Amino acid sequence: MKSPANGSGTNRDHELIASLTRTVEQVLEPLVPRDDGVALVDFPHTANVGDSVIWLGTIAWLARSGRGAPRYACSDLTYDRRAMARRLGGGTILISGGGNFGDLYESHQRLRERVIADFPDQRIVQLPQTIQFGSAEALARARGVMDRHPRLTLLVRDQRSLELARAEFRAPSLLCPDMGLCLGTLRRPSAATRPIVWLSRGDKEAMAEAPFQASPGIGRVDWVTDDPRTTIRLNRRLGRWLRHRPGLRPWFSPWLGVTFDRVARLRLERGMRILSDGEMVVTNRLHGHILCLLLGIPHYVADNSYGKVRDFHEAWTLGSKLTRFCETQAEALGLALAARGSAGGR
Repeated sequence: MKSPANGSGTNRDHELIASLTRTVEQVLEPLVPRDDGVALVDFPHTANVGDSVIWLGTIAWLARSGRGAPRYACSDLTYDRRAMARRLGGGTILISGGGNFGDLYESHQRLRERVIADFPDQRIVQLPQTIQFGSAEALARARGVMDRHPRLTLLVRDQRSLELARAEFRAPSLLCPDMGLCLGTLRRPSAATRPIVWLSRGDKEAMAEAPFQASPGIGRVDWVTDDPRTTIRLNRRLGRWLRHRPGLRPWFSPWLGVTFDRVARLRLERGMRILSDGEMVVTNRLHGHILCLLLGIPHYVADNSYGKVRDFHEAWTLGSKLTRFCETQAEALGLALAARGSAGGR
């Protein structure tokens, strides 16, 4: 396989991105009636840029498809069954996509199951997720909740998740690309200042690798720390305050909800700055890969601990002109350095 193509001012994956966006639209069009309104559940509190890419991609799809802004939006902290029922009426509940369907991130899964149980007669669409259960007990609990719902549809991002969904759940399940792709092609906010950015997760999803030494001048970075912006500080402070005062949430949650889209936008901008700092990128984050596609940045991508990145790449982005998949981060860094050297060290 060749190295990722160098950028030339135009996004060499433009056609791929457009095709994947059309696929999202084709999958969702029959599932979400245009005139009934939607609720969007599970705003991400974390600073992880990838979660905000998904949220904003969903908002972009709603706007572009003519469905407009959600009538109700919530996080696991601000969810209020009565408020959502009152504002949504007979509309569709959308549960945000990502990689938290399963038992890796319990608060998100608990919210998903609670909403499904609270609205047994409402149309519900689980937006594209990767499914990962390590516990048979957690899987059985999820199955018990979801199998009782007659109007639930599950969308998943990869073939392995599709096979698991169809084997374990009664709800119809469909393959669909990640909602972040609905942001479309993006402009790099600045010119590169260094040859390689190494965006590397170090959490429980990081794949175990043999120790290796990165090249001098290439430091590991991640995107899970917020910038000290006023809106973000307000969002986080109010969130922490409400987490310990559940009785006050019905009155103060709307104030927190007002910040959602702005906070997500600030996190997206931070992620774009991080990636754009490099002429090329090495990453083991799925949305590092997706955002590089949207920005037109050549990149080398390695897997996470349970195959999420590989599965997505094999399902949707094998045709990328900007991407090369690698077995390990060490391999990815080595190939990036070699490509840098063959380009003459410009």
